[in-house]
Amino acid sequence: MELRYGMNPHQPATITPLQPGRTPFRVVRGEPSYINVLDALGAWQLVREASACFDRPAAASFKHVSPAGAALAGEVDAGMRSTYDRGDVGAVTSAYVRARDADPKSSYGDFVAVSHPVDAELAAFLQRLACDGIIAPAYDEGVVGTLAGKKRGTFLVLEGDPTFEPPTEEVREVYGLRLTQQPDDLPLDRSLFDGQPGADDLLLGMIVLRYTQSNSVAFLKDGMALGIGAGQQSRIDCTQLAGSKAQTWWLRRHPEVLAETCRPGIKLSDRIARQLALLDSLGSTERDAWLSHLTDVSMVSDGAIPFRDNIDVAHGYGVRSIAEPGGSLRSTEIIQACKDNGITLTQTGIRLFRH
Repeated sequence: MELRYGMNPHQPATITPLQPGRTPFRVVRGEPSYINVLDALGAWQLVREASACFDRPAAASFKHVSPAGAALAGEVDAGMRSTYDRGDVGAVTSAYVRARDADPKSSYGDFVAVSHPVDAELAAFLQRLACDGIIAPAYDEGVVGTLAGKKRGTFLVLEGDPTFEPPTEEVREVYGLRLTQQPDDLPLDRSLFDGQPGADDLLLGMIVLRYTQSNSVAFLKDGMALGIGAGQQSRIDCTQLAGSKAQTWWLRRHPEVLAETCRPGIKLSDRIARQLALLDSLGSTERDAWLSHLTDVSMVSDGAIPFRDNIDVAHGYGVRSIAEPGGSLRSTEIIQACKDNGITLTQTGIRLFRH
Protein backbone atom coordinates (compact mmCIF):
# COMPACT_ATOMS: atom_id res chain seq x y z
CA MET A 1 0.00 0.00 0.00
CA GLU A 2 1.27 3.45 -0.90
CA LEU A 3 1.15 5.88 2.01
CA ARG A 4 0.34 9.56 1.66
CA TYR A 5 3.93 10.23 2.73
CA GLY A 6 6.52 9.08 5.27
CA MET A 7 7.64 10.70 8.52
CA ASN A 8 7.79 13.96 6.57
CA PRO A 9 6.07 15.00 3.33
CA HIS A 10 9.33 14.76 1.35
CA GLN A 11 9.70 11.04 2.21
CA PRO A 12 7.79 8.51 0.06
CA ALA A 13 6.55 5.49 2.05
CA THR A 14 4.71 2.18 1.66
CA ILE A 15 3.26 -0.63 3.80
CA THR A 16 4.06 -4.29 3.11
CA PRO A 17 2.21 -6.98 5.12
CA LEU A 18 4.57 -9.50 6.74
CA GLN A 19 1.80 -12.09 6.50
CA PRO A 20 0.52 -12.09 2.90
CA GLY A 21 -3.10 -11.06 2.82
CA ARG A 22 -3.27 -10.22 6.56
CA THR A 23 -3.14 -6.71 8.01
CA PRO A 24 -4.21 -5.42 11.44
CA PHE A 25 -6.59 -2.90 9.87
CA ARG A 26 -8.27 -1.91 6.63
CA VAL A 27 -8.65 1.61 5.31
CA VAL A 28 -12.33 2.54 5.23
CA ARG A 29 -11.80 6.14 4.16
CA GLY A 30 -8.85 8.46 3.63
CA GLU A 31 -5.14 8.08 2.95
CA PRO A 32 -2.88 7.23 5.90
CA SER A 33 0.57 8.69 6.41
CA TYR A 34 3.47 6.87 8.07
CA ILE A 35 2.82 8.55 11.43
CA ASN A 36 -0.93 7.88 11.15
CA VAL A 37 -0.12 4.18 10.91
CA LEU A 38 2.25 4.24 13.90
CA ASP A 39 -0.30 6.11 16.02
CA ALA A 40 -3.16 3.86 14.93
CA LEU A 41 -1.27 0.64 15.68
CA GLY A 42 -0.06 1.79 19.10
CA ALA A 43 -3.48 3.12 20.09
CA TRP A 44 -5.31 0.05 18.78
CA GLN A 45 -3.13 -2.31 20.80
CA LEU A 46 -3.59 -0.20 23.93
CA VAL A 47 -7.39 -0.10 23.80
CA ARG A 48 -7.67 -3.78 22.89
CA GLU A 49 -5.50 -4.85 25.82
CA ALA A 50 -7.19 -2.49 28.30
CA SER A 51 -10.68 -3.51 27.24
CA ALA A 52 -9.88 -7.22 27.41
CA CYS A 53 -8.28 -6.83 30.84
CA PHE A 54 -11.14 -4.86 32.42
CA ASP A 55 -14.08 -6.06 30.29
CA ARG A 56 -15.08 -2.44 29.60
CA PRO A 57 -14.82 -0.16 26.57
CA ALA A 58 -11.49 1.67 26.40
CA ALA A 59 -10.31 4.67 24.43
CA ALA A 60 -7.04 6.44 23.70
CA SER A 61 -6.02 9.80 22.29
CA PHE A 62 -2.67 9.39 20.51
CA LYS A 63 -0.17 12.03 19.36
CA HIS A 64 3.34 11.36 18.03
CA VAL A 65 3.39 7.64 18.98
CA SER A 66 2.34 8.18 22.61
CA PRO A 67 -1.03 8.55 24.32
CA ALA A 68 -2.00 12.06 25.40
CA GLY A 69 -4.78 10.34 27.31
CA ALA A 70 -6.34 6.93 27.83
CA ALA A 71 -9.34 5.78 29.83
CA LEU A 72 -11.90 3.12 30.48
CA ALA A 73 -15.62 3.77 30.17
CA GLY A 74 -16.95 5.39 33.30
CA GLU A 75 -18.40 8.49 34.88
CA VAL A 76 -18.27 11.70 32.91
CA ASP A 77 -17.86 14.15 35.78
CA ALA A 78 -19.27 17.65 36.17
CA GLY A 79 -16.12 19.22 34.74
CA MET A 80 -16.34 17.17 31.53
CA ARG A 81 -20.09 17.74 31.25
CA SER A 82 -19.58 21.50 31.46
CA THR A 83 -16.53 21.65 29.22
CA TYR A 84 -17.91 19.48 26.43
CA ASP A 85 -21.59 20.39 26.92
CA ARG A 86 -22.49 16.73 27.42
CA GLY A 87 -25.21 15.13 29.49
CA ASP A 88 -25.49 11.38 29.91
CA VAL A 89 -23.46 9.51 27.29
CA GLY A 90 -22.99 5.89 26.32
CA ALA A 91 -20.07 3.76 27.41
CA VAL A 92 -17.90 4.15 24.30
CA THR A 93 -18.34 7.92 24.17
CA SER A 94 -17.60 8.18 27.89
CA ALA A 95 -14.32 6.32 27.42
CA TYR A 96 -13.15 8.77 24.77
CA VAL A 97 -14.41 11.88 26.61
CA ARG A 98 -12.42 10.75 29.66
CA ALA A 99 -9.33 10.01 27.54
CA ARG A 100 -9.50 13.31 25.66
CA ASP A 101 -10.06 15.38 28.80
CA ALA A 102 -6.78 14.30 30.40
CA ASP A 103 -4.81 16.74 28.26
CA PRO A 104 -7.05 18.41 25.66
CA LYS A 105 -4.29 20.79 24.63
CA SER A 106 -2.03 17.89 23.61
CA SER A 107 -4.98 15.96 22.14
CA TYR A 108 -5.60 18.68 19.55
CA GLY A 109 -5.18 16.90 16.19
CA ASP A 110 -5.00 13.46 17.81
CA PHE A 111 -5.57 9.97 16.45
CA VAL A 112 -8.54 8.33 18.19
CA ALA A 113 -8.83 4.67 19.13
CA VAL A 114 -11.79 2.91 20.71
CA SER A 115 -12.14 -0.76 21.55
CA HIS A 116 -15.82 -1.03 20.59
CA PRO A 117 -17.87 -0.06 17.51
CA VAL A 118 -18.33 3.65 16.85
CA ASP A 119 -21.97 4.71 17.21
CA ALA A 120 -23.76 7.86 16.11
CA GLU A 121 -23.25 9.50 19.51
CA LEU A 122 -19.47 9.23 19.40
CA ALA A 123 -19.37 10.28 15.73
CA ALA A 124 -21.37 13.40 16.54
CA PHE A 125 -19.00 14.20 19.41
CA LEU A 126 -15.94 13.76 17.17
CA GLN A 127 -17.45 16.19 14.65
CA ARG A 128 -16.83 18.99 17.15
CA LEU A 129 -13.18 18.13 17.78
CA ALA A 130 -9.88 18.65 15.98
CA CYS A 131 -8.63 15.12 15.32
CA ASP A 132 -6.94 13.42 12.36
CA GLY A 133 -8.40 9.94 12.31
CA ILE A 134 -9.86 6.99 14.17
CA ILE A 135 -9.39 3.24 14.46
CA ALA A 136 -12.18 1.02 15.79
CA PRO A 137 -13.37 -2.55 15.27
CA ALA A 138 -16.57 -1.48 13.44
CA TYR A 139 -18.82 1.46 12.59
CA ASP A 140 -22.59 1.63 12.97
CA GLU A 141 -24.66 2.38 9.89
CA GLY A 142 -24.26 5.97 8.70
CA VAL A 143 -21.35 6.73 11.01
CA VAL A 144 -18.63 6.76 8.35
CA GLY A 145 -20.67 9.27 6.38
CA THR A 146 -20.87 11.49 9.45
CA LEU A 147 -17.10 11.37 9.90
CA ALA A 148 -16.34 11.80 6.21
CA GLY A 149 -16.84 15.56 6.27
CA LYS A 150 -14.20 16.18 8.93
CA LYS A 151 -10.96 17.89 7.87
CA ARG A 152 -12.49 18.81 4.51
CA GLY A 153 -12.96 15.17 3.67
CA THR A 154 -9.46 13.98 4.67
CA PHE A 155 -10.40 12.45 8.04
CA LEU A 156 -8.90 8.96 8.19
CA VAL A 157 -11.16 6.03 9.14
CA LEU A 158 -9.54 2.67 9.86
CA GLU A 159 -11.23 -0.58 10.85
CA GLY A 160 -9.10 -2.65 13.20
CA ASP A 161 -9.18 -6.43 13.00
CA PRO A 162 -9.75 -7.87 16.50
CA THR A 163 -8.75 -11.34 15.27
CA PHE A 164 -5.35 -10.28 13.94
CA GLU A 165 -2.36 -11.93 15.60
CA PRO A 166 1.09 -10.45 14.89
CA PRO A 167 4.15 -12.56 14.00
CA THR A 168 6.16 -14.04 16.86
CA GLU A 169 9.13 -11.84 15.98
CA GLU A 170 9.36 -8.07 15.62
CA VAL A 171 11.71 -6.73 12.97
CA ARG A 172 13.05 -3.21 12.58
CA GLU A 173 15.56 -2.01 9.98
CA VAL A 174 17.60 1.06 10.91
CA TYR A 175 20.53 2.50 8.95
CA GLY A 176 21.53 -0.75 7.31
CA LEU A 177 20.94 -2.96 10.34
CA ARG A 178 18.10 -5.37 11.02
CA LEU A 179 17.04 -5.71 14.66
CA THR A 180 14.76 -8.52 15.81
CA GLN A 181 13.11 -9.28 19.13
CA GLN A 182 10.16 -11.09 20.64
CA PRO A 183 7.08 -8.86 20.91
CA ASP A 184 6.30 -7.43 24.34
CA ASP A 185 3.38 -9.74 25.06
CA LEU A 186 4.03 -10.48 28.73
CA PRO A 187 0.60 -10.83 30.41
CA LEU A 188 -0.41 -8.00 32.75
CA ASP A 189 -3.23 -8.69 35.21
CA ARG A 190 -4.53 -7.98 38.71
CA SER A 191 -2.34 -10.66 40.26
CA LEU A 192 0.53 -8.16 40.09
CA PHE A 193 -1.08 -6.09 42.85
CA ASP A 194 -2.92 -8.57 45.08
CA GLY A 195 -5.54 -6.14 46.38
CA GLN A 196 -3.22 -3.16 46.84
CA PRO A 197 -4.87 0.29 47.00
CA GLY A 198 -5.41 1.66 43.49
CA ALA A 199 -4.79 -1.78 41.95
CA ASP A 200 -6.98 -1.23 38.88
CA ASP A 201 -5.47 2.17 38.16
CA LEU A 202 -1.96 0.76 38.57
CA LEU A 203 -2.77 -2.05 36.14
CA LEU A 204 -4.29 0.37 33.64
CA GLY A 205 -1.19 2.54 33.98
CA MET A 206 1.06 -0.38 33.10
CA ILE A 207 -1.00 -1.08 29.98
CA VAL A 208 -0.87 2.60 29.01
CA LEU A 209 2.90 2.84 29.46
CA ARG A 210 3.47 -0.34 27.43
CA TYR A 211 2.48 1.79 24.40
CA THR A 212 4.13 5.07 25.47
CA GLN A 213 7.49 6.39 24.30
CA SER A 214 10.04 5.90 27.09
CA ASN A 215 11.05 7.15 29.59
CA SER A 216 7.49 7.52 30.83
CA VAL A 217 5.39 8.00 33.96
CA ALA A 218 1.60 8.04 34.23
CA PHE A 219 -0.69 9.44 36.93
CA LEU A 220 -4.13 7.79 37.09
CA LYS A 221 -7.37 7.97 39.03
CA ASP A 222 -10.77 6.29 38.65
CA GLY A 223 -9.91 4.42 35.46
CA MET A 224 -8.35 7.27 33.49
CA ALA A 225 -4.95 8.79 32.97
CA LEU A 226 -4.78 12.29 34.45
CA GLY A 227 -1.28 13.00 33.20
CA ILE A 228 1.33 11.19 31.11
CA GLY A 229 4.97 12.28 31.07
CA ALA A 230 6.50 10.62 28.00
CA GLY A 231 9.78 10.54 26.13
CA GLN A 232 11.96 12.30 28.71
CA GLN A 233 15.58 11.34 29.32
CA SER A 234 15.27 12.04 33.05
CA ARG A 235 12.71 10.15 35.11
CA ILE A 236 12.17 13.05 37.50
CA ASP A 237 11.20 15.14 34.47
CA CYS A 238 8.66 12.43 33.55
CA THR A 239 7.26 12.53 37.08
CA GLN A 240 7.03 16.31 37.18
CA LEU A 241 5.47 16.47 33.71
CA ALA A 242 2.84 13.84 34.54
CA GLY A 243 2.14 15.53 37.88
CA SER A 244 1.78 19.01 36.40
CA LYS A 245 -0.67 17.66 33.82
CA ALA A 246 -2.69 15.98 36.57
CA GLN A 247 -2.81 19.25 38.50
CA THR A 248 -3.92 21.12 35.38
CA TRP A 249 -6.68 18.54 34.90
CA TRP A 250 -7.89 19.15 38.46
CA LEU A 251 -7.57 22.95 38.33
CA ARG A 252 -9.74 23.02 35.20
CA ARG A 253 -12.51 21.77 37.52
CA HIS A 254 -12.30 24.74 39.85
CA PRO A 255 -15.80 26.29 40.12
CA GLU A 256 -14.56 29.75 39.12
CA VAL A 257 -12.85 28.38 36.01
CA LEU A 258 -15.94 26.42 34.93
CA ALA A 259 -18.26 29.33 35.60
CA GLU A 260 -16.16 31.66 33.46
CA THR A 261 -15.46 29.33 30.54
CA CYS A 262 -18.53 27.13 30.15
CA ARG A 263 -21.17 29.74 29.41
CA PRO A 264 -23.38 29.10 26.35
CA GLY A 265 -22.06 30.26 23.02
CA ILE A 266 -18.36 29.67 23.65
CA LYS A 267 -16.72 27.35 21.14
CA LEU A 268 -15.16 24.20 22.57
CA SER A 269 -11.62 25.08 21.49
CA ASP A 270 -12.02 28.51 23.06
CA ARG A 271 -13.31 26.96 26.30
CA ILE A 272 -10.18 24.86 26.66
CA ALA A 273 -7.90 27.79 25.87
CA ARG A 274 -9.72 30.02 28.37
CA GLN A 275 -9.58 27.35 31.07
CA LEU A 276 -5.83 27.07 30.72
CA ALA A 277 -5.40 30.84 30.67
CA LEU A 278 -7.52 31.30 33.80
CA LEU A 279 -5.51 28.86 35.91
CA ASP A 280 -2.83 31.47 36.56
CA SER A 281 -5.43 33.94 37.78
CA LEU A 282 -6.27 31.79 40.79
CA GLY A 283 -4.53 33.10 43.90
CA SER A 284 -1.84 30.87 45.36
CA THR A 285 -3.82 30.23 48.55
CA GLU A 286 -6.97 29.36 46.63
CA ARG A 287 -4.99 27.27 44.16
CA ASP A 288 -3.23 25.29 46.90
CA ALA A 289 -6.50 24.75 48.76
CA TRP A 290 -8.16 23.34 45.64
CA LEU A 291 -5.17 21.12 44.77
CA SER A 292 -5.21 19.65 48.27
CA HIS A 293 -8.40 17.82 47.29
CA LEU A 294 -6.65 15.90 44.51
CA THR A 295 -5.82 12.73 46.41
CA ASP A 296 -5.62 8.96 46.02
CA VAL A 297 -3.78 9.27 42.71
CA SER A 298 -1.84 6.26 41.41
CA MET A 299 1.52 6.53 39.66
CA VAL A 300 3.20 4.03 37.34
CA SER A 301 6.78 4.21 36.05
CA ASP A 302 7.87 2.19 33.00
CA GLY A 303 11.39 1.81 34.42
CA ALA A 304 12.97 1.55 37.84
CA ILE A 305 12.77 4.73 39.92
CA PRO A 306 16.39 5.75 40.48
CA PHE A 307 16.14 8.43 43.21
CA ARG A 308 13.77 9.25 46.05
CA ASP A 309 13.09 12.73 44.66
CA ASN A 310 10.53 11.08 42.36
CA ILE A 311 8.66 9.79 45.41
CA ASP A 312 8.75 13.09 47.28
CA VAL A 313 7.55 14.98 44.21
CA ALA A 314 4.81 12.41 43.50
CA HIS A 315 3.52 12.74 47.07
CA GLY A 316 3.06 16.46 46.48
CA TYR A 317 0.78 15.67 43.56
CA GLY A 318 -1.55 13.51 45.66
CA VAL A 319 -0.02 10.14 44.80
CA ARG A 320 -0.83 7.41 47.33
CA SER A 321 0.13 4.26 45.38
CA ILE A 322 3.03 3.56 43.02
CA ALA A 323 4.01 0.70 40.73
CA GLU A 324 7.54 0.45 39.33
CA PRO A 325 9.85 -2.42 38.34
CA GLY A 326 12.20 -2.05 41.31
CA GLY A 327 15.81 -3.16 41.29
CA SER A 328 17.54 0.22 41.07
CA LEU A 329 20.80 0.78 42.96
CA ARG A 330 18.87 2.87 45.48
CA SER A 331 15.85 0.61 45.71
CA THR A 332 16.02 0.55 49.52
CA GLU A 333 15.86 4.37 49.50
CA ILE A 334 12.79 4.24 47.23
CA ILE A 335 11.08 1.82 49.63
CA GLN A 336 11.91 4.07 52.59
CA ALA A 337 10.72 7.19 50.76
CA CYS A 338 7.35 5.54 50.13
CA LYS A 339 7.08 4.63 53.80
CA ASP A 340 7.99 8.18 54.80
CA ASN A 341 5.26 9.59 52.55
CA GLY A 342 2.56 7.03 53.33
CA ILE A 343 2.62 5.65 49.79
CA THR A 344 1.90 2.02 48.96
CA LEU A 345 4.66 0.68 46.70
CA THR A 346 4.48 -2.33 44.40
CA GLN A 347 7.71 -3.41 42.72
CA THR A 348 6.51 -5.51 39.80
CA GLY A 349 9.83 -6.66 38.36
CA ILE A 350 8.46 -5.72 34.90
CA ARG A 351 10.10 -3.02 32.79
CA LEU A 352 7.98 -1.62 29.96
CA PHE A 353 10.34 0.42 27.80
CA ARG A 354 9.13 1.36 24.31
CA HIS A 355 11.25 3.02 21.63
